[in-house]
Amino acid sequence: MKDLILITAYCNTPDKEEILSGLVNDCQKVKDSFDIMVVSHSVIPSEIARKVDYALYDKKNELLYDWDMRSKPWFSPDNIREILSIFTGSFNTHLADWRLIMLGNSLARTLGYQKVHRLEYDVRLNNFDEFFANSLLLDEQDTVLYTLKHNETVDPIMFGSYLAYRIDTLNSFLYTLDEEKIKEMIKSSDVKSPEDMTDKLLSEGKRVVRKTTEKLFDGNKFMFSHILNTRTDAAWCLPYYDELTQKLCFIIWNMEQETKSISASVVYNQKDVHTYEVQPGHWNITELDDYENAKELIVILNGKIRNHFKFDEYRNEFKEASFRRAQSHI
Repeated sequence: MKDLILITAYCNTPDKEEILSGLVNDCQKVKDSFDIMVVSHSVIPSEIARKVDYALYDKKNELLYDWDMRSKPWFSPDNIREILSIFTGSFNTHLADWRLIMLGNSLARTLGYQKVHRLEYDVRLNNFDEFFANSLLLDEQDTVLYTLKHNETVDPIMFGSYLAYRIDTLNSFLYTLDEEKIKEMIKSSDVKSPEDMTDKLLSEGKRVVRKTTEKLFDGNKFMFSHILNTRTDAAWCLPYYDELTQKLCFIIWNMEQETKSISASVVYNQKDVHTYEVQPGHWNITELDDYENAKELIVILNGKIRNHFKFDEYRNEFKEASFRRAQSHI
C-alpha cells in the first residue's frame, strides 16, 4: 500500500489557498508512491480537492483564550535566565491543530494506511528524497523527527512542519479525538509548546530516528506562509515579572533577521513613557519599577495599541503568566 501524505491546513485567504494549491501540485510528482489527504478548517476549493485522494473539511476551529490554555514560549537573553510569557500571542490554536491531526490519523487508520507523512500546508516541495528515505526507515522504526535550530540564542526544537510515523504503533491519543483530554494536556504543560507535546506523544516508548533539517530543506521551502506576514507585529513585545529582582520589566525583541525595524512605546502608570526602535536581530529590556507599584501598562506597537494591562485585576496570575526565572533552567 502507498504511504499517505497528510496535509493539515487553514487557508482563510486567497493567498493561503494559493500556497496550499502549490503544495498539492508539488505532490503530484510522487502520486505513484504516495496518496494525498487534505484536512482543513477552511473549505477546500474544488480545484484542489480534485487533485487529492481525500479532502476533509472540519468546520470547527476553536481558539483558546484563557491564560492557562495559551502557549508560554521562552526566550533567554544572553543565555541567562529564561523569560516565559503567554503574551507573545493573544490565543492558542492547539485544539484546532490537534483536531486536524487526529481526524487525519483516524481516517488514515480506518483506510488501512501504515505510514503517514504529515505536512503543514505552507510548504513547497521540489525534492522528495527524504520522504522516500523515511518510508524505508519506517519499515523498522516508529517515528522520524527533525530537529531545528532557529538561531544561536534559541535551543533546538522539534521541527513541526513535517512528521513521519507509523499508524499501527501510533499513540492512541493521536487518532482518538477527545477535546477535554486535549485541554487538560495543554493546561498541565509548563510552556505549552505544541512541538514539545507532539515530540513526547510520538517518541515516548517508540523507536525513533532524529535528524537535522539540512537534507529536508534541500530544494524545499517550509513555513512558506511567512511571506504573507508584513512583519508589522512582533511576538516578543511584552511586560514580565522578574522573579529574581521582583521588578516589572518590558522586553521587545525583533527576532527576525531580515525584516525592518520595529517601533514601540509603553505608557506606565499613566505617566512614564518609553519608546523603542529595534533593529532586526536585536532586543531591548527595560526595568520599569518594583512590581508592587505597577498599576497599568499600555503597549503600543507600530502605532496601534497591542495590550492594556491592569495589574490589580490579576496581580498574582500575571506573575505566573509572564515571568523571568530566578535561576536558569537551561
